[in-house]
This record gives sequence, structure tokens and C-alpha cells, in this order.
Amino acid sequence: MSRLTTTRTVRQAEVLYAVGALCLLTQGPVYQLWSRSAEYQRFVALPTIGHAHFATFVAIQIPALALLVRRLSGDFLCQRRGQFLVAFHLWLGLTVMWSTLARHSLPEFVSLVLTTSVGLYLATTFTRVQFWGILTAAMSCGLAMSLIAVWRNWDGAVSEEERYWIGVYFNRNSLAPVAAGALLGIVGIVSVLRERWSRRTISASIGLAAVAGVAVFVLWRTESRTSPLALAVAVGALLVWFVARSVTTHRIPRAVRDAAPVAVVVVAVVMFIALRTVGGLSTVSGETSTFNSRGALWSLSWTGFLEKPFHGWGWMAAWRTPLFFKQGAWWAVWDTDWSHNGYHDVLLGGGVLAMVLFAGMVWFGVRAHGSSTSFGAVAPSFLLVCFVLAAATQESFFIGTHFLWALLIAGLFSPISSVSSGNND
Repeated sequence: MSRLTTTRTVRQAEVLYAVGALCLLTQGPVYQLWSRSAEYQRFVALPTIGHAHFATFVAIQIPALALLVRRLSGDFLCQRRGQFLVAFHLWLGLTVMWSTLARHSLPEFVSLVLTTSVGLYLATTFTRVQFWGILTAAMSCGLAMSLIAVWRNWDGAVSEEERYWIGVYFNRNSLAPVAAGALLGIVGIVSVLRERWSRRTISASIGLAAVAGVAVFVLWRTESRTSPLALAVAVGALLVWFVARSVTTHRIPRAVRDAAPVAVVVVAVVMFIALRTVGGLSTVSGETSTFNSRGALWSLSWTGFLEKPFHGWGWMAAWRTPLFFKQGAWWAVWDTDWSHNGYHDVLLGGGVLAMVLFAGMVWFGVRAHGSSTSFGAVAPSFLLVCFVLAAATQESFFIGTHFLWALLIAGLFSPISSVSSGNND
């Protein structure tokens, strides 16, 4: 076997690994894998099913970490976004030392580091078309399994009362992001294909159109509000960036790079005002008008943050600590272990400093998009980042072993989505 053939085979194997890993990080397939074993938890208490889930996700992500260590450039720490990423993780790691539930914070921190490694691996290993193809293929696998589950009427695949689709994901708000991810992957592929239009791309476009149709149909059948509105917010942010980019290009050329993060900030402020306004109107249901209503959960999270604003409760520890429920409007909260807001998770886990470091990582990561001379080439990555940031206002998506965190990191750090203009990007 020639060296060229060996290299090609290894590359194909890596693509298959990336597709499989990203699909499994949607979590539903892994939970389904151990669902039968979980039924015997009451008969055999130890080891818990959580041990199996954790070990499975670790095994899935270890190869990405190993490959990343070999390939990550030394210039990574010379970039501002890289510095903020490392500082963010180091601070969250330190919170384990004073966590109110350290035995939970430590595995959660390990999971976060591993999933960050997956995102960086995707960003530094694959070309643009490969990355978007991997995303589309991985999400398509999740959609296919869910369609089979619905077609064969598996337990829990469809809501018994409201008849919305859940598939293999146990929750419609876990299936909907998979469908949305497939659509974003297709947008990315199309952005590349339009640069290489040929007869082969025409046939590929037919297949992509079919996948897009399935993704839209599944998204509709989930009846989830979070993902469709997060997609709408991402498109709105892209339009704001396009306008800001056009204005600064002609009037303030030096500010072109800052147009992208400024657009994200503007849309974030508009979202915050909209959610506060709609949520405060007694005549309008926040559940109907915006995303899913989370008022009671957010109230408890915010009062919990005010209890420990500087150092936090420890990464992902607050909602699993009995002391946390002795403050705030705990009586208005249903039984849950999640804040249903990624930003609250960051504030609760590591306090103000964690949020500052996270914001710096996002700012400089998005700013790198503005360094590209081709708007069309970076638009899909910008959409992907904004989608995750918007969706995280309603769910705890800033966690380890979750594909959306890996995609956020890939979107912020991928060299294929930016052309660096200096070490400070």
C-alpha cells in the first residue's frame, strides 16, 4: 500500500470517527444504548448508570484529545481567543476546590475539557467542506435514528398526550437542535459548493435538498420553539453584521474586524430586552410569544448567583446542592437539576470572572470572523456560533459531552472561518 493510499485511508477513518463522535455527543444515542441497563438500577444500585454514561462519553472523546495534542499549533496561545479559552477552563477547574458538590463538579469539568478538545479537533483538522459535511452527516444519523424510532413506535419516541416528536432523544428540545444543526451544516456545504459549481455539485445539491426537507419536517414535528427562534436570531445577527460590515468598510476600515462581535452584542441586548419585556406582560404568555418560559428557574438561578457572585458554587454544582434551594423562589420551580440557561450556569459555576472570561472568548472568537475578506465563506460559521449562543438562553447547552458546546468551540476557533490579521485575534 502506497503512502498516498495510506494517508487517504487514515483521513477517511478520521472523518468517520468525527461523524460518529459528533452524533454520539447529541447524547440521545448514548442514553438509548444504556436505557435497558438503567431499568435494572433499582435492583443493582452500583455502579450507577451515570458511571456508564460518563465512561462512554470519555471513551468517545479521548481520541480527539490525543490527536489534538499532536496537532495544535504553538501559536494557539498567542491568540487572544486561545488565551481566554484556557483561562476560562483553568478558572472553572479551580472552582472544583470550593465547589458545594465537588464530586459532581470534577466529572463535569473533565467532560467540559474533553468536549472543548473535540471542538478544537474539528476546527484544526478538517477543511471547510469536510467540517460542514461531518456536521450534516452526524446530524442526519441522529435524525435517521429518530425517524426509525417514530416509525416503529418506540417507547417515548412520540409524546403520548400532545403527539410531538421526541425520537431517540427523550426530550423534544434535544431533538430540535439536531434538526437545526443539519440545516446549518447544509448551509455551510452550499456556501462551499457555490465556489466550486459543477455537475457533481448539482447531484449533491439534490441530496442536500432532501436532507434539508427531512430536517425541516422533523423540526416542525417536534413543536419546539427554542431551535426555530434561535435560528431566526442567528439570521438576524448575520444581517446586522452584514450591514455593520458594509458601513465600516466604507467609513471606518479599521473597525471592520469589530463589526462581527458588535453585531452579536447588539442582538444580545435586543434579545434580553425582548425576553424581559414579554416575560413581564401579564397578558402575553412568554411560552407562546418567545422561547419557552423559564421565569421561575431564572429567578432562582439569579438569586443563587447573588449569594456567591465572585467565586460561584462550583462548576455545575448549584442545582444539585440542597443549600441552593433554600434561597429564592424555590417553591415556583418544578423538579429539575438544570438552570435551563447556559449563561446562568456559567455565573453560578464560576461567578463574574467566569462570565468575563467566557465573554472574552466569544468576543475574540467572533472577531476573527471579521478578519476574513470573504463574507460568504465565514457567514455559516457565524450563523452556527450565534445559533448556539441564542439557544443557550433557554437550555443548559454550555456543558461537556454535548455537541452544541463542541460546535460553539469549532465555530469560534476554526482557522477555516477566518483569516488572522495578527496575533491578537
